[in-house]
Amino acid sequence: MNKRVLASLALSLSLVTSSLVAAGLDDVKNKGVLSVSLYKDFPPYSYISEGKQSGIDVEIANALAAKLGVSSQIRLVGADENVEDDLRNNVWKGHYLGGGVTDLMLHMPVDNAFSEKVDKVKFVAPYQLEQIAFAFDTNKVGKQPTLANFMSEPIGVEVDTLSDLYLLEAMQGQLSKSVRHFDSLTKAVAALKAGEVTGIMGPRGELEGLLQERPETLQIQSLITPGLARSNWAMGIAVKADNEELAKAVNESMAALVKDGTVKKIFEQYKVTYTPPATPPELSAKN
Repeated sequence: MNKRVLASLALSLSLVTSSLVAAGLDDVKNKGVLSVSLYKDFPPYSYISEGKQSGIDVEIANALAAKLGVSSQIRLVGADENVEDDLRNNVWKGHYLGGGVTDLMLHMPVDNAFSEKVDKVKFVAPYQLEQIAFAFDTNKVGKQPTLANFMSEPIGVEVDTLSDLYLLEAMQGQLSKSVRHFDSLTKAVAALKAGEVTGIMGPRGELEGLLQERPETLQIQSLITPGLARSNWAMGIAVKADNEELAKAVNESMAALVKDGTVKKIFEQYKVTYTPPATPPELSAKN
């Protein structure tokens, strides 16, 4: 799972700049603060807008903290080489340049194979199913295009992502000459709006968030992607592995937020389709 499937080191100016130390549930309750790492420059999930932290994951982090009865302290961080590095820097060890770690990190892949690979953290509270989709100009490829349409039309993609790797190899490499690489999905969307590319492949949530305002000729759909082994994945929360009580409390709090519709409302606020994961977090019997 490449870091760019998620999102890129700076703290928000609104945050306390002292070192952070990941705490257990009792410590979180006692200090009254839940510290959370989120990716920066990652619309519609976490970014700065008009000087304020904004986005779906920002709202979820705030709601989660409130459910735990504490306030939130959000640190916006840049993506490292891969998700394992991000977890080391922000959840269980800390960056070698300093800054400490936070209690949680959102927008993390909840996947059994990945969990076994990264045993320093525990992945809990899956709250969203992210899916690969395409945004495209219907004036150029029609309303029901296939991958074959992009053999003759340029298609944009964020470099070094799952979508990038797929397009370079799809159809025995026949699409590779049509692929246009961008540093971010934001730049790819700008190119689509400017007519420089005809389509984009990427995570549906990001595409919908970046294309909230768009003409009717720009559509977002899932297309048939032969050979793509994984077209969706659950997103959840990473907690340091030995913080078991905090992990349990976060899982149950998120389950309540999913059940009462809070998470869905947050997605709708940002005009992003909400798809719950196949196995959402579970409430305990007492709830």
